[in-house]
Amino acid sequence: MTNEQHWQQKIEWFETQYANCLTDQEQLRLLLDQEIEARKKAEQESKNKANFVAFLSHEIRNPANGIIAMSDLLEGTELTQEQRSYLDILQTSNESLMELINGILDMSRLEAGKMLIANNPFDLINTIEDLMYMLAPQAFRKGVEVVLDVESEIPLFVVGDSLKLRQVFLNIVQNAIKFTHEGQVMFELRKLPSLHEDRINVGFAVRDTGIGMTEEQAARIFDVYSQVHEASNHHYGGSGLGLAITKNLIELLGGRIEVSSRKGEGTSIEITMSFERYTDIPSIPFEDDVLSGMRFLLIEQEPMSRSIIASMLEGWGASVECAEEADADQTARVRENEFDIVLADRTTISEDEDFRLLSNIKGVNVFLLARLGEKVEDEERSRFRSIITKPIRKLHLLNAILAMDKNVQG
Repeated sequence: MTNEQHWQQKIEWFETQYANCLTDQEQLRLLLDQEIEARKKAEQESKNKANFVAFLSHEIRNPANGIIAMSDLLEGTELTQEQRSYLDILQTSNESLMELINGILDMSRLEAGKMLIANNPFDLINTIEDLMYMLAPQAFRKGVEVVLDVESEIPLFVVGDSLKLRQVFLNIVQNAIKFTHEGQVMFELRKLPSLHEDRINVGFAVRDTGIGMTEEQAARIFDVYSQVHEASNHHYGGSGLGLAITKNLIELLGGRIEVSSRKGEGTSIEITMSFERYTDIPSIPFEDDVLSGMRFLLIEQEPMSRSIIASMLEGWGASVECAEEADADQTARVRENEFDIVLADRTTISEDEDFRLLSNIKGVNVFLLARLGEKVEDEERSRFRSIITKPIRKLHLLNAILAMDKNVQG
């Protein structure tokens, strides 16, 4: 073979390879075009499905609202005991149906990309505290304590979507209460470091001492229509949409969520979010030493609640002594004016003879810590200088103490 023939063969080989490459490239381009078309079609079908579900949910909501309205009117009429029991079942079913409809509607909006974010100034701490006040009676009826642990460094106002934030924590706290049968549900609120002066980073945490989850259950807690406790001895109900929507909302708000849990010990859900700074006015407009020199006796059985209340008071400069129950020694010390204020949890001291003697000491300032919704009769109320509602809001507690101190000085 001559040198010319050799190079001719090389050229033909390269031409063949080039032609094959062009063919492969055309095939890849065709496959890519088909993939893009299929993806567009799937996205459109998904959007159409979401729109249909949203439309259907809206159409179902109208007659459901009519049923609820008529049920409410029926409740105001004269009913026999049997009819009343039927109405209770009807109203419970109405609530479950509306919860499901709202969940489906929210999920469809999220999937269709139609969920819009508002940016308005709002009081972050007050939003959370109001929500906890609304949900706390559900926990108290089960004998479960509800504790608020809020950091004062968070400013009075931030800019964000307060309604969606409320929906996020409504789902999370309701779940915590649902799966907790003893102990407590605690909500923590902390200011986190930020690299940008115009942003406020906030850490939220909901911790409970409920039934907890295995690692496998925790891994699928945010799956749509998933109920991780469906095989449990308790019937908890629910559509499995709440936490799936919650995770989507958190991501829509630019936040991050982490879950840790141990079976039989409880669950901790931590969320970080960033808000636009609106003002530097503090949520608690008082100096750190506002209670400096004041002496408190705190009588509270629940360890976590006792610790957080003591930390609040000490953070304002007060001296705090804690006890799980009243005793003769404390009564004698109160009589000797060793304490300016006694804070006593109603559940702890309800049948405590030592506390009855302590509270009858003339001139003693006793504040009763009573669970929201508990009825305190006038006779019992008269024994106390003030009544502080649990879960304790920092500003409420501080204002009650300062009001008493001002009255004493006056």
